[in-house]
Amino acid sequence: MKKILIIDDNASFRKTLSDVLISKNYHVSNALNGIEGLEKIDKEKPDLIILDISMPEMGGIEFLEKINQEGPHIPILIASQVSQIDTVSESLAKGVSVGVKGYILKSSESFETILQTIEKTLKESGI
Repeated sequence: MKKILIIDDNASFRKTLSDVLISKNYHVSNALNGIEGLEKIDKEKPDLIILDISMPEMGGIEFLEKINQEGPHIPILIASQVSQIDTVSESLAKGVSVGVKGYILKSSESFETILQTIEKTLKESGI
C-alpha cells in the first residue's frame, strides 16, 4: 500500500483529499505544518508528499529548504491556491533538487484530477 503524507493547514482540504485517497487504497497521514511534516516523514516513510506553501510555524518553502539539507528525497507535489502562483513558481525552482514533481491548484482542480496527478507522479517516480 502506497503511503501519502499531506502537509496542509486547511482542514477541509486535508480531510476531503484523505477520504479520496483512502477510498483508492492509499495509506494517508496528515500534518498541519512543516514541523509536523518532518516528524511524520521519520515515522511514516511516505512514498509521496503533498505540500502546502502557506502554513503557520513552518511553511512549504522552509520545509523544502530543510528537507533539502537533511533528505530523504521523496517525490513532492506542491498544493496551492491560484493566488499563490508566484510563490509556487519560486517553490518549484527551489524544490526541484529535493524531488518536487509538480503542483496542484487546490481551488481549480477536481479531486479526480488531483488523484490522476498523484498516480502519474508515483508512476514516473518508479513507486
